[in-house]
Amino acid sequence: MCAANWEQTPRIVRGALRALLRYPLRFALYSFVAAEYWRWASQVSPADLPAAEAMLAEVREALPSLDEHERWNTEGLLASLKRL
Repeated sequence: MCAANWEQTPRIVRGALRALLRYPLRFALYSFVAAEYWRWASQVSPADLPAAEAMLAEVREALPSLDEHERWNTEGLLASLKRL
């Protein structure tokens, strides 16, 4: 996430993301990583957009199974992407 926020090269961001995703993440953190990856890819690396969009699709598919609070937070996160 920091690599994306600090606008590192695509190679560094991809490597950092792959390293992070090797570990089991809470859904909220996975959602945040997916959103940050999409933001970064849409601005810096269009070649990474399909992977970022696939991650966001997983987040959207999980929405119905979330409790009310987590669903509200995740929907807000997804809505913030639409405003970009």
